[in-house]
Amino acid sequence: MKNFVDIIQASVNDIMGSWIFLLPEISLALVFIIMIFVDLFWSKKTKNIVAIVAISGLSIVILETLDQFLLIRSFPVQLFSGMIKLDPAAIWYKLLIQLSGLLLMLFSLRDFQLRNTEKGGSEYFSLMLVVTLGLNFMVMAQNLLMIYLSVEFVSVCSYVLAAYLTGNKRSEEAGMKYALFGAVASAIMLYGMSLLYGFTGTLSIYDSSFYSGLSSVHFASALIAILLTVAGLFFKISAYPMQVWVPDVYEGAPTPVTAFLSVAPKVAGIALLITFVISLNSSPASGSIFHLSAENFLAVIAIITMSLGNFSALWQNNVKRLMAYSAIGHSGFILMGVAAYSMTGQKAILFFLFVYAIANIGAFLSIGYFSNVFHSEELDDYKGMGIKYPLVSAAMVVFLISLTGLPPTAGFVGKFFIFSAAVEAYLLGGNKLLLIMVIFGVVNTVVALFYYLKIPLNLYLRKSKTEISLDKGNLFYSVLIIMLAVLTVFLGIFPNKLMGMMNW
Repeated sequence: MKNFVDIIQASVNDIMGSWIFLLPEISLALVFIIMIFVDLFWSKKTKNIVAIVAISGLSIVILETLDQFLLIRSFPVQLFSGMIKLDPAAIWYKLLIQLSGLLLMLFSLRDFQLRNTEKGGSEYFSLMLVVTLGLNFMVMAQNLLMIYLSVEFVSVCSYVLAAYLTGNKRSEEAGMKYALFGAVASAIMLYGMSLLYGFTGTLSIYDSSFYSGLSSVHFASALIAILLTVAGLFFKISAYPMQVWVPDVYEGAPTPVTAFLSVAPKVAGIALLITFVISLNSSPASGSIFHLSAENFLAVIAIITMSLGNFSALWQNNVKRLMAYSAIGHSGFILMGVAAYSMTGQKAILFFLFVYAIANIGAFLSIGYFSNVFHSEELDDYKGMGIKYPLVSAAMVVFLISLTGLPPTAGFVGKFFIFSAAVEAYLLGGNKLLLIMVIFGVVNTVVALFYYLKIPLNLYLRKSKTEISLDKGNLFYSVLIIMLAVLTVFLGIFPNKLMGMMNW
C-alpha cells in the first residue's frame, strides 16, 4: 500500500512540476477561451476584436516561447512521465510555427475571401490558435499516444480551415478531400502504432523495452509497423505516397490557410520524423540494420518526392497548384537532410525550414495580394502586373529565387547546408544511395528553375491580352511582403546571424 501511495505521490509531483514548462501552451488555451467570450459579447460592437485578441495573445506566446531558451538552457526536460520532451530544438520548431501563424493572421485581416465569407473571421482565428496549440505538442511528443492525439488535434481543425469558405465549391471540395485522405492516413498510422505497442509493450519510443521489443521480432514485421506509423507523418509533410491531396486542397483552401498548411504542419511533421530517426539511431538493441534501412528508405522517398513535385509543377497554370507541387518538391529536399541525419543535418534542416517558411509565406502573401487585386489565381492573369505593381512583383521574384535555391537569397544557403549534410553522411558511411540522392537534388533544383520562371515571365515580359479592372493594392500587405523579401536576402548574405543562434 505504501508503494502505491509513493507512486501516486511521485506522479502528482511530476505533473505539478511539468506545468511550468508548458506556459506557452497554457497561454494559447487561455487565449482561445477568452476569444470565445469576446466573440459572444463584444464582436458585434467592435470590428476585428477577436482577431486583435488572437494576434495579441499569439505575440505574448511567442515571447513566452523565447523565454524557454533561458528556462531549460541546453538540457532537455522530460515532462509528464516522458510523454513529451522540451529541448532547444523543440523550442525552435515551436517558434517557427508560432511566427508563421502570426504572419498569416496579420495577412488574414485583409484577405478578401475571408472578409466576405458569411461565417466572418471569429471562428477562423480561433481555429488558427487551436492548430498552433496542437502543432506545439506535436514537436514535443515522444510517446505514441501523445503523437497520435496531437496529430489528430491538428488534423480535425485543419479540415475545417480548408473548407472555411462556405458556399465556395472549391473550398468545400478541399475540406472534404483533406478529411478523407486524412482519415485514411490516421487509420494507417494508428494501426502501425498498435503493432509497435504489441511488439514492445510500451508507448514510449525512447524506452529501452521499445528497442528490445523491436529487436526481438522479425525484422520485416518491425519494419512494416514503423512504415505504417510514419505514413501518418508523411501525410503531414506531403511526402510520397501521401501527397495526392496537396494540389486540390492548396488550390481550394483560402490563401492564408494554404500558406499555413504549406509550412506549419510540415515543420511539426519533420520534427516528429526526426524524433523517430533519433530513436532508431540511438538504439543499442536494434543495431545498425534499423539505421541503415531508415537511411535507405528515406533517401528513396526523398528522391521520389522531390522529382514528383518538381516535374509535376512544370505543367501547372494555376499559381496555387504550382506552389502546391513546389511544396511537395521541398518536402523531398527536407527529407534529404533527415536521411543524412546528424547533429549538423538537424541544424541544416532547421535553418532550411526557417528560410523556406519565409520565402513560401512571402510567395503566398504575394499571391494573396494579387488575388485581392484582380480576384484570380491563374498564371495568365499575372501578365503585365510587374509594371503596375513593381514592389510586390519584385519581392515575389526574390521569394521564387530563394525557393529555387539561387544566390544571394537564404534559399541558396539552406539548400547548400542540406546538400553538405548529405555529402558528409555519404563520405562518412559510404552509402552510394545518398550520393544518388544528392545528384537528384541538383537535377531537381534545375527543374524548379523552369517552372518558377513562368511567374516573373508573365509579370514582366508578357502583356495582358484584355484590359481588366484592377483594385488598389493594400499598403499593409505591401509593407509585410517587402519586409519578408528583405529578410530573405539578408539571411542569404548573413546566414550566420540565424545559424549562429542554433546552438545546443
